[in-house]
Amino acid sequence: MTARLRLPPTPTLLAAALAGTVVWAALHWGALVAGGSDSYGYVSEAALLRRGELTVNQEDVVRSSPWPLANHTWAPLGYRPSPWVSTTIVPVYAPGLPMLMALFEIPFGFCGAFLVVPFCGGLAIWCTYILGRRMFGSSSIALAGAVLVATSPVFLYQLMNAMSDVPVTAAWTLALTLAVAGWPVASGLATAVTLAIRPNLLLLPVVIAAWFLIREWQRDRSAAIRATLRFSLGVLPSILGIAWLYSHLYESAWTSGYGSLADLYSFGFFMTNLRQFAQWLVEVELPVLVIALLAVVVRRAFPAVLIPFARILFGGTIAAVLLSYVFYQPFDVWWYLRFLLPMWPVMMLLAAAAIEGMARRWLPSQHAIVAGVVVAILSLQGVATAARRGTFGLGVGERRYIDIARFIAGYTEPEAVIVAVQHSGSLRLYAGRLTLKFDVLDPDWLDRTVDYLQSIGRRPYFVLDGAEVEAFTKRFGKTSRFGALAWPPMATRGSIAVYDPIDQRPGSTPIAIASTTIPRGEWCDLPQIAPPVLRMK
Repeated sequence: MTARLRLPPTPTLLAAALAGTVVWAALHWGALVAGGSDSYGYVSEAALLRRGELTVNQEDVVRSSPWPLANHTWAPLGYRPSPWVSTTIVPVYAPGLPMLMALFEIPFGFCGAFLVVPFCGGLAIWCTYILGRRMFGSSSIALAGAVLVATSPVFLYQLMNAMSDVPVTAAWTLALTLAVAGWPVASGLATAVTLAIRPNLLLLPVVIAAWFLIREWQRDRSAAIRATLRFSLGVLPSILGIAWLYSHLYESAWTSGYGSLADLYSFGFFMTNLRQFAQWLVEVELPVLVIALLAVVVRRAFPAVLIPFARILFGGTIAAVLLSYVFYQPFDVWWYLRFLLPMWPVMMLLAAAAIEGMARRWLPSQHAIVAGVVVAILSLQGVATAARRGTFGLGVGERRYIDIARFIAGYTEPEAVIVAVQHSGSLRLYAGRLTLKFDVLDPDWLDRTVDYLQSIGRRPYFVLDGAEVEAFTKRFGKTSRFGALAWPPMATRGSIAVYDPIDQRPGSTPIAIASTTIPRGEWCDLPQIAPPVLRMK
């Protein structure tokens, strides 16, 4: 008798399809470009890791530059001068995401770095589903929670960027899933990855450690201690490794590339962050937020939970993430809700459980249909909100870095120095040109810097993106013959302008920089040189 092939249940297949769709969406609409500070910083740091070094010696260029703070001007976005060697620069960002990118680059080459966020997006969705099933014993709640995560505007927005928010969310959700599965060491290792990606989430390991200890304490104290210790052993290498790395690269184990704890955290930031996070949550996640709060406040609307002390894991995650950021240096753009993204799977599962519980209580005969309709409406609203906020245009928009780099590579000398800020990293990677940041250049030194670079055969050009034109003229306009930009740019692309201070050509018409597309058969753009060129020959 031939055995029948046993397929997974329908909700599991749907969850797998949803995870796959998330991966596809990230590759289809995502920004597969190392453009701004974060993406360039992570991708270039991955290249340095593959070379086995995280410091870059710029002695030739720094020592020969006569202006003040030369070491700062020659550090592109994502890098800072080393506190130990003044002619060396080091990455700003934590090593977790660059390490993952470096691993993906081994089989897939440079473009493998851009597979990490899509893969982690799919992993976050799948782990949300598995966590929901183990927590509630309900495939419908688990699938609904995964759908709500996948269609959240914040999740979708960060899914399109080569940044750390989706990977850290995936790592922490995996840690929770492994914890409730009874695998403390594996959970500790996943938590170690979480901390390597985002070291300031140091409160999160306390949540799982406390849960392991409390869960078994009354029944078997020795088992509780063993589980907690095994979890801690998984986490410990990451904590020690980060402490050693920060001591090696920066001032101390408590100083990151962004600065010291005193620079980043303050009780004075609390009210600003509280107001902004609340405002942004209301703007983009209000219905889900209200439903999730009902799950916490109204116990009768909440279905039974299979995991003992689940509130420690769920409530602890929310509390730990919030405490990690309500005292953090505030930002003023809605997508900085991304800081809170590691609590999204928990919050969405709570919302899904509340929807299921209320539907079952008030409309028991039709609860499945009602719950499904509510989740569908919330999901459609989430996708629509994401679309209105430009999520699905990020990939196309970020290609401006490639367009400008290709123009610079084709129209400037290989020895040219590009004065820029926003493009200071991407031009090194995609155009192979040395860059100098103008935002830290002394206002009295622009003319002398241009003259000096010209005298040593390093012709300077200015690349200014949008508001940088005004910032440049404000900084240098009163003290420099170049600062007012009183001549037409040599080329433009949208709000980006390329200026040639040596050959100004008054009255000339700027070249229109074309928008490029990725050639057929390719899916990401290769750099001119990797790792990025950071030395002056």
